[in-house]
Amino acid sequence: MVLEGLGKPPGCKLIRLRADLEGGLIRSIRIRGDFFASPEEGFDRVEQQLAGLSLWEVAAAFDGLLQEAGVEVFGISGEGLASVLFAALTRTRPGEGT
Repeated sequence: MVLEGLGKPPGCKLIRLRADLEGGLIRSIRIRGDFFASPEEGFDRVEQQLAGLSLWEVAAAFDGLLQEAGVEVFGISGEGLASVLFAALTRTRPGEGT
């Protein structure tokens, strides 16, 4: 299942994502938006490391991976990312949302 999400969670800038999911696991995810990350290459690696994780692990894993990689971010958090991801999931479930 492919999800596309867009949102501005509390404390975050605009977050736009596209995620390919299979059985509750992230196969791949692309995260973009109005936030800043430095170094950008490190952010790209963190994005890749989210593959294989459960949706329920995303918030803590994202923050932890950023810290391990020494990537500073402004305008995005694991909690904000998870919020946009779950909102997109809710909108795509049959019989729910638009």
